[in-house]
Amino acid sequence: MAMNSLERLKFFGPRHRTYVRLVLERVQKYYADRLLAFAIYGSYARRENRMNSDLDLLIVLREASIRRERIEEFITEVEMFCESEAQELYEQDGVLCDLSPMLLVEEEALQFQPIYSDMAESCVIILDREGLLQRILVSVQSLLHETHARKVRLNNTWEWQYEKFLGGTGL
Repeated sequence: MAMNSLERLKFFGPRHRTYVRLVLERVQKYYADRLLAFAIYGSYARRENRMNSDLDLLIVLREASIRRERIEEFITEVEMFCESEAQELYEQDGVLCDLSPMLLVEEEALQFQPIYSDMAESCVIILDREGLLQRILVSVQSLLHETHARKVRLNNTWEWQYEKFLGGTGL
């Protein structure tokens, strides 16, 4: 993991930084050669995270089991591995940092995913082995431009509006 990746994030103290680093390192160590791309998106990538924000993670794997099993594997091998540090972070500093992974295989990653719209604006790439994520984001930026997509404020939140449905669009 490149140190400059961590420099782009906002932390609420050294314990918070250590916890996030532990999570990022654990993902890379556990998935190892299966890991094609790995990024942080959402409020952490925008530096708008609060003391109770989820840490949104995009994890793209070469191959993996069905989604439900991928989530169970992540909980067992990453989240539970970091659980004591997460508990200490909450008890000592009041920072609740739940992990929110999106686990995709390469084939799924190459289809438009709604989170890609936000990621095209802001994400922190931790690992991009074959440039896959960078190619996806460039394609998404082009697609957003072509479809005149725009981000609008709706009921105290933001949402993307598209002129055409993008679900299933290949990138």
